[in-house]
Amino acid sequence: MRHALPVAAVVAVLAAGCGGGMAKVKGKLVENGQPKAFASFSASVQFARVGEDGKPDPTKMYSAIVNPDGTFELVASGGELPAGTYQVAIEMPVKASAKGTANPFSGPNSPLRRELKPGSNDLTIDLAKPEG
Repeated sequence: MRHALPVAAVVAVLAAGCGGGMAKVKGKLVENGQPKAFASFSASVQFARVGEDGKPDPTKMYSAIVNPDGTFELVASGGELPAGTYQVAIEMPVKASAKGTANPFSGPNSPLRRELKPGSNDLTIDLAKPEG
């Protein structure tokens, strides 16, 4: 019985390293590295789990509201989601930019992908860099 605890601890660590476990997500949206302000709760960050086929699964989506200071934190689902690769989309009110371009992070075609590890994940997403 003396070895039961160490063996259980090793098994738990190995399971967490194999894509298992839950991830907590918080972060901030910036533009060209500078803080970005938003109208009161007018934007959201969407996380869609990427499947084995490399495509986001719309049935496994999680959403976080963007605060006026550009910060966000997933609070739905108990504040956690399964660890893994996610497509990240940023939904904002439709508004023409200075260059007249649409939001490159919007919807299912967002190029942004992030690997969320078990435990805490702190993301910084630069809206001036749609390539991620």
